[in-house]
Amino acid sequence: MKLLKWGVAFFLSFFIMTNTAAAQGFQDVPTDHWAHDEIRFLTDKRVIRGFADGSFKPLAVLSRKDAAVMLVRAMQLPAIQQPQVKPADLKPTMGGYTEMMIAANKGFFTVTANRFNPDKPLTRDEMAKALAIAYGYNGKGSSSFKDVAKSNPYYKFIDGIAANDITTGYSDGTFKPNVAVNRAQFSTFLKRVYDKPHEYIVKKDGRTLKSFTDDAAAVAYAVSQAGSTVHPVSNSLMKYGQKPADLKATGIKNGVLIYSGSEKESFDKDFFAPYLAKGNSTYFDTFVVMGRQYPKGEFQETPKNLANYSDWKWFSDKLFSPSGPLQPLNGAAMAANRKAKVYIGIPYPKRNGNLIDQNGKVVPNTLAARKQMVNWYISTIEQQWKRAGFSNLTLTGYYWVNETVIHADDELLVTDTAATIHKLNKRFIYAPHARTTNFQNWKYYGFDGAYLQPNTFRLNLGDPKARLHKAFLEAQIKGSSITLEIDTYSPHQMGAGLPNFETYLEFAKRYDLQGFLLYQGTEMVYRMGTLKNDAYQKAYEGLWDFMD
Repeated sequence: MKLLKWGVAFFLSFFIMTNTAAAQGFQDVPTDHWAHDEIRFLTDKRVIRGFADGSFKPLAVLSRKDAAVMLVRAMQLPAIQQPQVKPADLKPTMGGYTEMMIAANKGFFTVTANRFNPDKPLTRDEMAKALAIAYGYNGKGSSSFKDVAKSNPYYKFIDGIAANDITTGYSDGTFKPNVAVNRAQFSTFLKRVYDKPHEYIVKKDGRTLKSFTDDAAAVAYAVSQAGSTVHPVSNSLMKYGQKPADLKATGIKNGVLIYSGSEKESFDKDFFAPYLAKGNSTYFDTFVVMGRQYPKGEFQETPKNLANYSDWKWFSDKLFSPSGPLQPLNGAAMAANRKAKVYIGIPYPKRNGNLIDQNGKVVPNTLAARKQMVNWYISTIEQQWKRAGFSNLTLTGYYWVNETVIHADDELLVTDTAATIHKLNKRFIYAPHARTTNFQNWKYYGFDGAYLQPNTFRLNLGDPKARLHKAFLEAQIKGSSITLEIDTYSPHQMGAGLPNFETYLEFAKRYDLQGFLLYQGTEMVYRMGTLKNDAYQKAYEGLWDFMD
């Protein structure tokens, strides 16, 4: 199948931007399409464009001309003023002429007998050459594909993109170098180029110490340089922050996670006093009240999540009960003459097994049913909050309890939930764990804030510095903030746990962290602020010094 089949219509529509398609998705690229995220990324960056009828035609074979246009657009390369290579089949009146001349003179594509062959399909070997030369990918001669001998003139290019994780070839061990590339495939390959920065720098006191093309090498070097930081270098498509985002839209400056549900059965005003104030100053301004467990299971995406409407209702009722977290928090805020913001956690609606609704009716577990369950819960919380009439608390928004978004239908569920919450003029946040999937899409999903968990607070993890550098680097790349972390250390553990927590705080200062959440087990701040233990008190003062 050749691109010529599509003729002039293909050419025109390739260059006509359909804003509706770019913003809302293409009719032939549903959310669960294997290349959906890659196509969305490149259309948002104006690298590739859809058709006037709202389609993308992912299976349409890509021509050398259109591949050149995409590549040059992505790299934002300037026109060649004095070309040394002048293919006879390229004319200034042709669409894509400038881009093809750039590609030809940069050596991205093979020019045979002084012909660029713009309308020929792009083959996988030529794609490998273009990407390897354009982005400087060098291999180590270690890749081994059954159908690409080391004597093949394209081997070094294929080896280069394989060594840099742009391709793994086919499951049968082949690369299929002569197979034509379609629009979805090339979008995927090109997106992989931009999945991570092309360069990293290690800085200290505002001065660049060294640059790297590998993040692990940059982190390792930073660990060896006391007081240094690691930063991504922006490129033609990606503009990276140089510190974690402050996420002002969430209204959170100093936020803390409060576990209710089965993790902590009861609260009182005294519990919240050290969270709200230190002397005459505010300590935490935002409380994220959520639960991971209910009496018979868990509220996250685990095999133990068997929760139905009654379990969610149990949790919401517990939140608003006299011994739940909200009434004592409001009372403590009144006593301290403080106002506090509150985010309420939304349990993860189970994916397996029928749902039993609020009337005891068995409902098939579908995406629509799960959406309805979440909307019912939000409505229930809103009603209960209104009835409670808290004087010193503001319901600012909701927190997605699950720590990753893996499934295509979960992407739709979260997006729909965000829309529901935003209609209420409230905010939506989550805290993805260190190895979460699809983290880069958090803004697409409608979250107003994401707080990455470094997951390096446990005592048995050894030196946390490399993991913290990696987390703060990831936050810069993904435009998120960070969750600071300390476990619920007992008095005999706190001596060992204090240096770990102090390292967190030192990194937070080093990377200029503004606006964060604190994971503190179930009651660590209470222990730090009330128990007479030197290590506890030192941690409490250290956290305050950072927040002040």
